[in-house]
Amino acid sequence: MTTGLPDYNVPPTEPMFIDKVSLSLKRPPVDVKVDFEDVTAIGLSTFILNDVRADKNAQTINLDMTVPDLKVAGKYEMTGKAFVVIKDSFGPFNVDLKNANVQMATKLKIQNGRLLVDGEPDIKVKVGKLTVKLENLFGGKTPQLARTITQFLNNDSDRFIEDFGPQITSQIARLAVNVYNQAVQDIDPSVFGLA
Repeated sequence: MTTGLPDYNVPPTEPMFIDKVSLSLKRPPVDVKVDFEDVTAIGLSTFILNDVRADKNAQTINLDMTVPDLKVAGKYEMTGKAFVVIKDSFGPFNVDLKNANVQMATKLKIQNGRLLVDGEPDIKVKVGKLTVKLENLFGGKTPQLARTITQFLNNDSDRFIEDFGPQITSQIARLAVNVYNQAVQDIDPSVFGLA
């Protein structure tokens, strides 16, 4: 992940750069949209592969891995309402995920003589511990409310993942599929044992 596969023109994926991720939560009295930009993720390359199963006939790969420590940083802008109208909430953010377990099911296809990901992988994520820091939440005008919201996010990481996980994984999966499919467009499927 840190070096890529230069012989096959596959770029490094660590650190991972993401231009923009948009999330929304609509559950009265909360109606919030958060845009994350210039996102950098570090730590993916430390993953521990728990299990991988490939079915050559079905052309599927299922994997289970754990990322011990994933750090994500960038800029955010939050709008909407969470008990109060959210104004002037933008600035740097940091997220630290400990022991993130990822289970992914991927379908492959051979198209035009190349092995590509077919559709969007099914990804499930569970996080051991999540620490979120949003600088300048509410424009710094209500620090107690900002601390309460941040504490809520950090103390109920399962709820955070339940609310935002599918949106995050869907957007990251689309990005990963595009990167993978572009990277392998010149690689013969025989390299994977599928020719």
